Parts: sequence; structure tokens; C-alpha cells
Amino acid sequence: MKQIQVTVPLDKAPGVYNFIVDSLGVDNLIQVTMERGLFLIFRVPDSMLAGLIEKLKKKRIGVDFGFIDIIDLNASLPRRESEPSERTIQRESTLAVEEIYENVQAQASLSFDFLAFVVLAAAMAGFGLVQNNITIIVASMLLSPLMGPMLGVALGMVIGDRDLYVKGTVNELIALAISFAVGAVLAVAMPLIQPDLLSTVESDLANNVVTEITRRGYPFSALDIGIALFSGAAVAVSVTRGDMSALVGVAISAALMPPAVNVGMMLTLGVVGASQAAFSVGVGSLALLVMNIVLIDVAAAGMFRIKKLTAIVGKSAEWRPVSDMKEAPSMYHTRPDDGGHQDAAAQVTTDVRDEESPSKEAPASVRPGPDSTGGPQGTGRKEDESADAGSES
Repeated sequence: MKQIQVTVPLDKAPGVYNFIVDSLGVDNLIQVTMERGLFLIFRVPDSMLAGLIEKLKKKRIGVDFGFIDIIDLNASLPRRESEPSERTIQRESTLAVEEIYENVQAQASLSFDFLAFVVLAAAMAGFGLVQNNITIIVASMLLSPLMGPMLGVALGMVIGDRDLYVKGTVNELIALAISFAVGAVLAVAMPLIQPDLLSTVESDLANNVVTEITRRGYPFSALDIGIALFSGAAVAVSVTRGDMSALVGVAISAALMPPAVNVGMMLTLGVVGASQAAFSVGVGSLALLVMNIVLIDVAAAGMFRIKKLTAIVGKSAEWRPVSDMKEAPSMYHTRPDDGGHQDAAAQVTTDVRDEESPSKEAPASVRPGPDSTGGPQGTGRKEDESADAGSES
């Protein structure tokens, strides 16, 4: 369940209120009228959020004027009755594209913590590769932050955000360069850490012994391709649900961090030790790494499109305090003193009413009635409706 808060100036209030009630069919709208603005609050199920936000943006709400805030509700009382199950499976994202964008952008950003985790994860992956210890390698996957920039690249492609795409690409390259460097440093320090590593790698290759180092030096197989595709699709589904779990990060890191460190370590050993075997393992790891990066991005971008993520509107309303909003001379949905006149709302021309959908009368429970100051309230009264009927007769 999400809570939507819409703030608009009073000169736009009639059209926005009518659009939310009549066209969007919101039946739990609460309004707070301020001196120069209107504050609208309502709740929607997660499955309806993305479509509703897109409809508001198409009417330029939150784009040219007003603000839209989306708040997560862990629980809400009273509970709404369960809606009947739909015959079609809901595949749209349960988060608005703006929410997904903020989450991905934060994880794709370069920071001290990001760089520290890259160095620590790469060092642990290197030690795990040298010792052929899968437990240490898995621990390095848990620390690796490579998932963030990869998501930035994929999401930037789908929503057409060049800045996010470039940011994710640059930060991913920086993280990979650090991983290569850590692997190279480990290779240079190998005489002190594992003096016989080079001879062990050459022997394993000659005897077709598969270790954590040599298995990444062979040409990648169909299984490696499947892992990359499934990992990219899984992380895309996860982020559209707001579930940035560690397990998805492991799926991405498993295909990136170990081969990245292996590239730096084996290429350096091959050059320093003049070993063709180690150099070939490094080249094979580089091919595996490039394949993983490309397929993960393609799979994530494809899943984002399946989840119907759309581009973020480029123009955005600049924040200004409500006190600076233009004061409107009249309100909406107010009952004029002269009962022979029509509702004042009918005299208001608005540019946000959905002209394609036939207007329908909103339920009496959400129609505002006059308060003590002449402004609208969240609910109407049957006594007012009776009085209107009497005056018209």
C-alpha cells in the first residue's frame, strides 16, 4: 500500500481535485486547504501505483506544477477488503519509475564506502582463488558492490537517461580497474604469499585439473551464458519490487568479481613469469568477464521493458514554498448562496480534466461541502444534497 500526497496551488486545485476523483476513481481522498495551496492525500494498492502516477504526470501534475510525494505504508488501518483476484498476472512494476530511479542512482554512485567494498571484496576474492577456497570467494561476493553500477547502465538505457547510463558505465569501469589492480598486486606479492602458484596453475592446465582459477580460463560455455542472463533478469525483477536483497547481489557478483580479480592476477603472472599458461587463463577470464557484463545489462534492460518502465519526464516543477503560490480568488465544489445557479465547479475551466473519459459524478462520500470559511471539506452531507434538491424544485 502506498500513500500519495499531491500539493498544488489553488488556481489548479479544481481541475486536479476533479481529475483525481472523477477520472482516477479515488474514493479515499482527504484534502487540506491552505491559504495558497491544496494538499491532497489518498492511498492506492502497490499494483495500481505505476499507472496512476503516469496518469498524473500526463496531466502535467508534478511536472509543470505541483508536487507528488510517494510514501510506503507498512500497515494501514482500517484494512481494505481484499480485492478479487485478477485473471491476468500483474507484470507491471509495483514501484513508480521515480522510486526505482532513486534507488538505482544511490547504489550506482561513487563514494568512499563503494570504493572500500570494491578493494576488500577484490582482495578476498584473490585470496579465495589462490587457496581454491569457495567459502572465501562467496564471502567476497557478499561484499561486492558491483550490482549498483550495472543496474544504472541497464536502467539508463531503458528510460533514456544518458546521465545515469554514463554514471553507471564510468563507475563500473572504475570498480573493474580497481579489481584488476588488486589482482596485479597479489600477483606481484605472490612469491611471499604462494611461491608455487605459477607452477601449480601450469600443472593444473596440463592435467586438465579444474580449480577456481583454471575454470575461469576456459572458453565460456552455455551454462556461463545462462548464469549471466538469469542474474541480470533476477536483479531487474528485484529492484522493481523494492527488494534489494543480498542474494541478488550475490548472483551478480558471482559473475563479475572473481573473474575480474583473476584477470589482473593471471595476466600479471603471465607477463612477470613469462608463462603462456597463466596468460591464457587471464585472457579467458577477461572474455568471461566481458560476456557477463554485456549479457547482464541486456537481460536487465529486457526485464525492465517487460515490467513496463517508462522514461522520466525531463521537465520538473521547481520547488517553491506554498506561501509563494498564486492565490486563487475562488474555490471549487462550493455551493453558491443562490440555489438557482449551477455548482461553481462547473464554471471552472481546467486543463487537467481527462477529456477522453466521460465525466462521472464522484461518490457523495468524497464530494466536498462548504466549511465554516466557505472552503471545501473532504466529505459532503446528505442534508446539503437535500437542501440543493429543495432549492432547485
